[in-house]
Formats: sequence, C-alpha cells, structure tokens
Amino acid sequence: MFPMPMPEMPQEFVDLAANNPEGFAEAMGSGMEAMTAAIGDGASIADAFEAMGDAMGPMMEDMGISPEIFDAAGDAVGAAIGPAMHMAPADASPADMGAMMQDGLDMMTPEGTEVPGPIMDAMGDMGTAMGDAGMSCHDVGAEMMGDPGSDTYMLPTDGQGDPVVEAGQPETCPADACQSPPEDGACAGAIPPIMPPEGGYDHAPMGDDYTVSEPFVMATPDPTGELAGSENIAPAPVIGDPDFVEAAPVDLVGALGVAPALGEEGFVGADPAADADAAADAALGAAMDGAMEQGGGAPVPVIGDPNFVEAAPVDVDPSTDDVDPSAGMGG
Repeated sequence: MFPMPMPEMPQEFVDLAANNPEGFAEAMGSGMEAMTAAIGDGASIADAFEAMGDAMGPMMEDMGISPEIFDAAGDAVGAAIGPAMHMAPADASPADMGAMMQDGLDMMTPEGTEVPGPIMDAMGDMGTAMGDAGMSCHDVGAEMMGDPGSDTYMLPTDGQGDPVVEAGQPETCPADACQSPPEDGACAGAIPPIMPPEGGYDHAPMGDDYTVSEPFVMATPDPTGELAGSENIAPAPVIGDPDFVEAAPVDLVGALGVAPALGEEGFVGADPAADADAAADAALGAAMDGAMEQGGGAPVPVIGDPNFVEAAPVDVDPSTDDVDPSAGMGG
C-alpha cells in the first residue's frame, strides 16, 4: 500500500532526469555502490543513505540538477515509498523492494509523464541493492519516511502525534489514507505478486483525532536563490490588478529620429558616387561649423572674399608634354 494522496516528484527534477536518463542511472549506480560499501563497513541506514547522496550529488550537478532540487526529490521519494516499505511484509525480498521503488516512482511522476526505461531499471536495482545489503524493508521504510508528524511522514498520526499504522499491517491504515499499487505495475508482476488480497483489506476507520501531513510539495526558490515557501513570493501583478502599472510607451521618433524619405532633404539615394560626395560635403561642413563654434580658426576664403589670393599660374612649356622623371626626387 502507498500513501494517499501521493507526493509528487518535482517537475524540474523529472525534466532534467529525462533529458539524460543514462546519466541519471549511472549516478544511481555510483550511489548504490557507496551505500553498499557503507553498510559493509557497519554504517547505519541513515549514514548509508548519506553516503549515497554524497556520491550522487556531484554527478547530479553535472546534469544541471542543483543540490536543492536533488534534496527535494529525495524527500519526495522517501515520503512516497517509505510508507509502502513500512506496510510491506517483513520478509519482503530484495526484488520486492525493487518493485516497490519502481511503482512508487511511477505513481509520483506528474500525470502524462513516462519514466524512461534506464531510470526505472535503476530504481529497481536500488531496491534490490538495499535488500542484498541486508537492509530490512521496515527499517528502510522508517528511515525514508522521517519522524511521525514531519513533512515527509505521510501516514496518519493520532492526537498525540503517534503513528497509527503498524509495520507490516496495511489493514491498520485507514482506507482514505492509503492506496494500492497499480494493477499493471511492478508489484503486480512480482513473483509472487505483492498486492492486496482480492477484495482489499478490511481497513481500520479514520479516527476523529487522526491527522495526516499535507502532500509533500517542493519549496519554490525565491529571487535570491534561497529556497522558500511559495507563499512567501508575491505573484507579479497582471492587467486588472490594483497594483498593475502599464509601462510607458517608448518614443522611438524622439529617441532615434526619422530617416528622411525620398524627395526630402538629406535623403541618400542609390548612386554611390553621389552618396560619397554628399557625405564628404556634410562632414566638411560639420567640421567647419564645429571649428567656428569653438574658435578654432577662420573659414577658408573663397573667390570674391577680400582675403582671397589667387594661386600663381604654373609655367608649362606647351612644346612638350613630357615630364622630367627626376623632378621632385632630389636629382
């Protein structure tokens, strides 16, 4: 049996993992090796899971999965699959644990999203590795869920905050707090199947003082990059809201000016020579105007001005058109 409602896997994690399922499976393989080695060295289940996370974390970051997203996904998996491990038979085999991991991931994936094969295989291998390492199903479930009353404990507690669902006894879970695995899932395909009996369990009723944690929801990053609850982030106002302020229109004409049109002064046509002459005249005029404004010198006199001096004529011998090649070369 799995909790109801089922925690949902963060969409960002799902998307990034689906972009590189082989890389995700490789990261999980490294994590499982670290977990198994830690158990072999006498570590607790909590320490073994921490070793697994330490091995997977850098590989996840290489895939674009931040530590915050990775931790949130881990919490969601624990909140979803921990109760299934807790309610499973005490003698659940490593293969059974793998099937619970696979069905749990499938049930917590957003609707319309299919888990890639390499990731589903890795989840099955992870459950099998835990069982092969000697980790009991109930001990794993207790560690994955967290403490009763915490955000990752999805089973009911009584008015004093004590758990009411006993390990290995799914019938002690009220019917409106748990649900069966998919009928076509990995648990149904296990040999023998690990499914509720035909007709279901005779579930205990929900007590008046029972409480169940809200579905686990990943926190939303705030603009500073720190994780915070989505209620701490004010939504952007939209048209119609009292706080909505419409942006002022941009005056492109005033800011950039308007290019002259055909027939207007300043229009540059398609004649390259004329365009070059016009550009040169404009540049010369601008330079002379600038010099006058800054007191940089008097303008060059032109014909008719009192200061105009005509250049002396060049005496050229009309009898020959030849030019002395040594002229101007110091010869």
